[in-house]
Amino acid sequence: MARGLTIMFSILLLAAPAVVSGFPVTFGTSWDNVSLQDILDAEYGLGAIDVATGYEGYLASDGDPAYWEDVVFDGLIVREIAGFSNRNILGWHAEDLAGPPVIDGIDDGVVFDGPLSSGATATINFSGGLTKFGFYLNPNGTQDGGGHAPEPELFFANRFYNDLGESGGGSPHAPFDGDPQCLVFNITHLNNGIPTYILAWEDLDYGAPITPGYTWTSTDNDFQDLVVEIRAMSPVAIESSSWGNVKALFAR
Repeated sequence: MARGLTIMFSILLLAAPAVVSGFPVTFGTSWDNVSLQDILDAEYGLGAIDVATGYEGYLASDGDPAYWEDVVFDGLIVREIAGFSNRNILGWHAEDLAGPPVIDGIDDGVVFDGPLSSGATATINFSGGLTKFGFYLNPNGTQDGGGHAPEPELFFANRFYNDLGESGGGSPHAPFDGDPQCLVFNITHLNNGIPTYILAWEDLDYGAPITPGYTWTSTDNDFQDLVVEIRAMSPVAIESSSWGNVKALFAR
């Protein structure tokens, strides 16, 4: 099977193994009056992606959480599809599954910084033998004052690195074991087999109360505050591991 960038999932088993299940996402109505479904329909075609059921982790077979592995490819192209904040900073980090990484300029980097527009692109080239990596969002950039994301709080694509609910107090809505601040959609099938994914971010604390209108201490959980597409450059054909083997590597 040809692949260059492969999304992988680990099953993190705690003291007592549990039945693996997909995690639900509690969506709200966008304060911007533009839904993530509207954005993806406009970009990829009506109904090509089902926001409610198409994200990685919806199915039990997906596993959880998501990270990426550099198998053999030249780099990544990242393209902004939509953004509704001029503060968001998107970055990447090395992933070791040991806990939230320290973002300090070592084994991490900035992809998009500040007020960019739809269609903006960036290229990431990893060095030093990095193989596993993830993504983070600094929702306020260098500006403090976010209601649920005061500087220097970061949100991670790996949901288990995010706090549980508002400021760690526990979420009032599912899932209750880790806030999914980023939804990942595998759209490789829409890009001629070239490994391609959508990252759709919520830049307020997912575990805050969902309200129909803006308030400083709530969220809309619309996941369209920053929407980007990541695509492997020059993927090459290599032997692929099975899903079962990938999951087994990280079970403990």
